[in-house]
Amino acid sequence: MPNTTLSSVTDILIAAESLFSAHGYDGVSMQQVAKEAHISKSNIYHHFASKDDLYMSVLKHGCQEVQNLTQRLNQEKGTITERLTVFSQEHLKHLNKKSPLSKLILRELLDSSSERGRELAEQVFNEQFAQIRQLLQSGQANGEVRQDVDAAHMATAIAGLNVFLFQVWPMLQHFPDSAFQNQSNSGDIMLELLLHGLSTPNPQGILS
Repeated sequence: MPNTTLSSVTDILIAAESLFSAHGYDGVSMQQVAKEAHISKSNIYHHFASKDDLYMSVLKHGCQEVQNLTQRLNQEKGTITERLTVFSQEHLKHLNKKSPLSKLILRELLDSSSERGRELAEQVFNEQFAQIRQLLQSGQANGEVRQDVDAAHMATAIAGLNVFLFQVWPMLQHFPDSAFQNQSNSGDIMLELLLHGLSTPNPQGILS
């Protein structure tokens, strides 16, 4: 038999994601979520303690694919460059596939208070960030990654690259030249610059 509890939670999260993405946190009521999910409001409160609890759960659920990607970073074989390239490509695809949610998260990051930023860090992004940092730290330990820059800043630069590209692509593609015709290709080029810099790449280390 299907797990009806799990099914109802998923239905709530999907309905709430759609509403929050369209209207933002303040523009959505729990009654609207209940109506969208075709359940009672009391049923929502059975699974989520508050609107804020539901909202953070929506953001975390929407980022689950990225969580899976970062978990695989430390499990798959290949050089760190190869694994980060695959991650970056799939991450950009995810941002576009989840475009409304991605834009919602960007609005949160721009407009939120320090307290909301703490919640986002602890409840939504911490595990993903930790996985990328762990991979880079392992590369520092074996000499594949430069050791004079802390892994946390490296991880932030890699994650931020696609966020920036996703955010500014509506403008970039209209520049009066042919440089920005394909978002995926531009992502690969920018990652190459991030990994190797503007000078000739050093085959002994990805970030030196």
